[in-house]
Amino acid sequence: MTTEPRLMGRKDAAAYCGIAESTFSLWVAAHKMPPCIPGTRKWDRRAIDAKLDEISGLDIAPNVDRYTKWMRENSGETDLQKWRRERDAKRGKK
Repeated sequence: MTTEPRLMGRKDAAAYCGIAESTFSLWVAAHKMPPCIPGTRKWDRRAIDAKLDEISGLDIAPNVDRYTKWMRENSGETDLQKWRRERDAKRGKK
């Protein structure tokens, strides 16, 4: 009995999704796919599955505000910009 490893590199992750490596890289940059696990170059199979469920509309709960979700996904704000904005908000800066 062989089981697939839970962690996989970019090539395997792209193949798992059925897309080219370059497309997978673009999807990671556009937050359509999760980032690699910090400190590694490996992706979690379950995180990829969860992201695919999300973009396919399979995990939308009835209480999710679709506008807020859309704004979060399409704001163009990087993770660093978001962190700085939230940090400044906590500090009371504008």
